Amino acid sequence: MNKKQIVDLVIAVFLIICGAVLLIFPLFHFVSVKPIFMSILGVYGILNLIQFLLTKEAKDYEGLFTTIASVIALIVAWRLDIVKVPWYLALTLFIWIIMMALIKMKKADYYNDRRNSVWILKIITLILFVLTGLLATINLYYEADIQVLVLGFFFLIHGMLELFDPLTIYLIEKSN
Repeated sequence: MNKKQIVDLVIAVFLIICGAVLLIFPLFHFVSVKPIFMSILGVYGILNLIQFLLTKEAKDYEGLFTTIASVIALIVAWRLDIVKVPWYLALTLFIWIIMMALIKMKKADYYNDRRNSVWILKIITLILFVLTGLLATINLYYEADIQVLVLGFFFLIHGMLELFDPLTIYLIEKSN
């Protein structure tokens, strides 16, 4: 595995851990949606900034763009009262999902331009990401503990989808 694949793999594992931690929060009655949502976006943005800084010689700007998308979603979440109006939480998550979908689509196009068959996997994970994001967005109209669980499942699934890319590239390189 090269350095970029290792960094991508570690970041994906951290995302899975973040999603799993979110699933545990309701057990301890920690269901403050705004700080949890803003914290997870902040951690996600910081992880992707670290990913960009560690792999910038690979000329992959996905981490930088993801950090910018997370910062924009953080600003929107900070400005809106997502606690009292669940629609605002859904809107903020939907905005973030749209920006992330565009970033993932650009990455799939990058692989397609280089005639790398990984672009098919990127499109499949993009579709799964958008579908899980829409399902999460639709189900954010319940109580705070359900909102935290929905966010936890969404970020857990997103971390798993992010894990496919470095593993698949590694397996393809190993088979050649």
